[in-house]
Amino acid sequence: MKVGLMALSGVRVRNEKLVKLGVTLPQFVSRGQVIAQLPSLSLLIIASVTPDDVEVDYVEVPDVSQIKELNLDYDLVAITSYSAQIYEAYELAGRYKEAGIPVVIGGTHVIAEPEEAKRYADSVVIGEAEPLWPKLIEDFRNGRLQPFYKEERPGTYDLANSPVPRYDLLEPKNYNRITVQTSRGCPHDCEFCAGSKLFGTGFRQKPVDLVIREIKSIKEKWPKPFIEFADDNTFVDKKWSKDFLKALIPLEIKWFTETDISVADDEELIRLMYHSGCYQLLIGLESTNRASLNGIDTHN
Repeated sequence: MKVGLMALSGVRVRNEKLVKLGVTLPQFVSRGQVIAQLPSLSLLIIASVTPDDVEVDYVEVPDVSQIKELNLDYDLVAITSYSAQIYEAYELAGRYKEAGIPVVIGGTHVIAEPEEAKRYADSVVIGEAEPLWPKLIEDFRNGRLQPFYKEERPGTYDLANSPVPRYDLLEPKNYNRITVQTSRGCPHDCEFCAGSKLFGTGFRQKPVDLVIREIKSIKEKWPKPFIEFADDNTFVDKKWSKDFLKALIPLEIKWFTETDISVADDEELIRLMYHSGCYQLLIGLESTNRASLNGIDTHN
């Protein structure tokens, strides 16, 4: 049995329609060359929880419209996408279905719009892959693939049980950053943010030693990697954060992540960030004017 894992993600740095209109977007292209080359972490996780006797093929799909001939050497195809490219994902799903190959689709957009996604796929995964994917594979093997696979209790999967993603499936030269996830969700339940809603309420973090094991797995292929921590708010728990950053220092990596402004109040944390290889930090500020925040439901 062979499964094709199709990733539609990242920033499209060249859009043919815009080029024909004369739009060159030089800054957008420059940005894409710096940060857009990221693999699909969700598919690497799916690969890691796939039974050993099932062959997996990880494929980056840069532009569905440019695919002239599909690779039909699959028994099942799994597709993931963000909202920005969901219609391309649906187009790819439709082409595989027309070729007689069953399609499973998942991702953040699909969690929000599962009924829409079901129009284009044989099965829809709603939630986290680790508890759902092995059951889906078992059902498919036995000829009873279900239309939907949904977590019974979203947000309760223990990240201490997370497998190390299949970084070995990646070709190092294709990426300038590799993603690692240390947590899911965010304790700040702001109404305008999906981070605390898509995967259930609450905030979950991996044990420090598990994250370090994942980074060491990456270093087997990239001796000095640039790591992007795929979290909504990495440094919420300051004790965990300090233990984590101390463990990072010997690994000699560079890293980027997203967090909230509270890190500015902890000088020890900032020093550890520097010594552990912090290269970039993204902090979202809804406004610098408190009065303009009226009407935005934030829970900090």
